[in-house]
Amino acid sequence: MAFRRGWIGLVLVLAVGCATPRALCPREGGDTWTEVQSRHFRVRTNLRPAAAAETARELELLRRALLFAWGPDFAPEDFVDVVILRDLKELSEFTQGHFSGHKRATDRGSLLILSGHDDVPGRKPSLQLQAHELTHHLSDYVLLHRPKWLSEGLAGYLETVELTPDGSQAILGRPSPWNLERVREDGWLDLDALWDWDGKSVTDPDAQARYYASAWLWVHYLINKHPSRFDAFQALLARAESPRRAWKSVFGDGADLKEGLGAYVASGLYAVLTQPLPPIPTELASRELDSAEIHAIRGLLYFKAGGVMSYVERLEKARAEVEQGLREDPTNVSAAVLAAQVYADNDEHLERARALVKAHPDSGSAWDLLAVYLDASAEPELVAQARQSAARLLPLNARVQQNLARHHLSKGRLEEGLTVARRAVALAPDNLLGHVLQAEALFRLERCPEAVAHQRRAVALLTGIHPEPFRKQTRSILKSYEAKCGEAVKTTPP
Repeated sequence: MAFRRGWIGLVLVLAVGCATPRALCPREGGDTWTEVQSRHFRVRTNLRPAAAAETARELELLRRALLFAWGPDFAPEDFVDVVILRDLKELSEFTQGHFSGHKRATDRGSLLILSGHDDVPGRKPSLQLQAHELTHHLSDYVLLHRPKWLSEGLAGYLETVELTPDGSQAILGRPSPWNLERVREDGWLDLDALWDWDGKSVTDPDAQARYYASAWLWVHYLINKHPSRFDAFQALLARAESPRRAWKSVFGDGADLKEGLGAYVASGLYAVLTQPLPPIPTELASRELDSAEIHAIRGLLYFKAGGVMSYVERLEKARAEVEQGLREDPTNVSAAVLAAQVYADNDEHLERARALVKAHPDSGSAWDLLAVYLDASAEPELVAQARQSAARLLPLNARVQQNLARHHLSKGRLEEGLTVARRAVALAPDNLLGHVLQAEALFRLERCPEAVAHQRRAVALLTGIHPEPFRKQTRSILKSYEAKCGEAVKTTPP
């Protein structure tokens, strides 16, 4: 989810103008890079170390504040990778000037890609930018399906959060001045147009701004004037209901909403919430990053950041960074993991993974890479060790937990597999594979109603991005569970 607002024209000029500064490693003339790790974030950046630490603390405060948007008991077990470059000019090398912030999915979970402050290069990202992208991340745990207008509208609503200087309070719900000005001057899109935003390519900066402002307005209006119905709508999305079906069941045709929206815009009366914040984790661990790690980060940015660069060119540039990183340190874990994604040479990856776990026995990513490329029939004990070590060292990585659950089930250890599958679902409720594994464990334990419920949830999470054979198989498994479990489970809610 990209943060685009307010700076689009500036960035496009940067992208098409003269050569821009690049985020290089120190030996190539770049700045020192730092990694700062807090309870819920790993920040890797070429900001000054003090700014990196300040950003990590601020992200923890923001996370705590934004959680209240979904109630006082919302507390996901999450961990987020964050990469921050000094400014928009440096970020444009990877994004071609298309955004200053973006949330992407990786094998480790969410990746937030941010630029430093718009006005002062080298300063931490704006609170607005951090809050916008962090909202997209947290929404994954609650809104298992969400249309783009809701996703961007919520991010726009929560990006105006303010923190008191001592971090003891958060102020939520202030109207976005730029969005409010936009809709007052130029009007807004109706919901029919916003529903069609999904899958639609909107490249004109002015049109983009209108979509974002309209999405913000509708969400702000619903939260302020129709909170109970909006909560009910979100509750259905949390159960993986189809967004349009969920909307219709709560709001009908929405005719009554349109009648009050104009008066709401003109009124200037908007609810603002001041929320006390409990203490947050304050312990930070910092280290300076070496050149191999920096090349791995640059490769990751080319591979994941997005923009208009073709996939082939992006892949070539990512490979070049990976190769340089591995030349400088053949046992750099980040470079080796990325190499496995941009190359398909299994033998080379296996040999490298064996070396990695010897050099870094405390690296969950190294053990995970080894488990992926080992031959389970030739080295079953080492596969088991690798799966268990990866899961122990990466307890918040849903994919790693899924792999361990699958391993337990393949060995007939059903209760162990069920326990780990449940953890995988808790870590990534929007990932259907966790539900599939949990359903399999429950079915084999002859707990039919629960098995059917979780397989139904998996089917509900299918989207167009899943290959048709996989969608067909997932639905087929559900039919087999329902057939073997009997008529009694056919009305079991997900």
